[in-house]
Formats: sequence, C-alpha cells, structure tokens
Amino acid sequence: MVNLDRRKLAAPLFAQAAAFVVVLVIGGFTGHAKTPSPAPGPGGTQAPTATTASPTASSASSKGAALKLTVRVIKDGDGLPLPGTQVNVLQTGTLTSVVTGTLNPALEFASNVPAGQYQVCIQPPIGWGSKVRTTQVLAGWICSPADLRTSPQLVTFRLGNQVPQVGQ
Repeated sequence: MVNLDRRKLAAPLFAQAAAFVVVLVIGGFTGHAKTPSPAPGPGGTQAPTATTASPTASSASSKGAALKLTVRVIKDGDGLPLPGTQVNVLQTGTLTSVVTGTLNPALEFASNVPAGQYQVCIQPPIGWGSKVRTTQVLAGWICSPADLRTSPQLVTFRLGNQVPQVGQ
C-alpha cells in the first residue's frame, strides 16, 4: 500500500493553480481575450452578412460623418408580435454588417451610421412578409436600400400576414 503525504501534494497543486491564474492575467492584458460572436436571429438563421461585426453607434460614427438612420415597420394585420424583430444594416457592395439591433415596442430602430449606401434588413417572425415591391429577400431577411451619403434617412417596411388563404 502506498501512503501519500498530503502536504507534499498540496504545494505542487497550489503552484499549478497560481501559474494558471498568471497565464489568464497575461492573456487579458495582451488582448488575447475573445469577444462572443452574435447570436442567431429569430428562427435560428444567421444574419445575411459577410462579416458578423456589430459595432456600437459610437464606434460607427468615429469612421466618418455619422447620419441618423431610422427604421420603422408598419404592421398590416394580426399575427406574431413584431417588437424584438432583428434589424441588420449592411454596407452596399460588401454586405459588411455596420450595426445590428432590434425593433422597440413602437416598431422602430434608430442608429447613427457613417455616410454611405446601405441595405437595411429585418427578419420578421414566420408568417410575416413585405407588402412593398421594392424590397428584396436576402437569406430570409427582408431588405430595402438606403442612401445616407448626404442626409439622414427613414426606411419604412410595410409587413403583412403571409398566411395562405384556403383555395389558393
């Protein structure tokens, strides 16, 4: 039978724990801490982006003249609630995500973005679809162009219930 001296085992154990804490502290100071990736939108689908960056409005405004973008949804009909619907603003051409967020209870979203051209996309719950012909569907998201090169813009989506009627 082998007898182990607990005092002799405790010292290496504490030394290993202390070394681990030192490694964590060094990693934190040298910028090796990783930020979490964004969660998927409603329905489990990922946002239609080439890059999943979602900077805050303050970091977006540091890249140039910032203009206010307001997104408003007009609801035609009854169905699943729309507050909390994901909004994703993509740079036209690269489809790089500039800012993301959700609709508030008034069915609006607002943010300051650098001057430029964008695709403003929303991902409504299943059963809702666009009632405006100028919108397009991109990876399950409903998108509308917005030109913010010179002035603030309001992008309005008109959504309606897309439940198929009997006999159609």
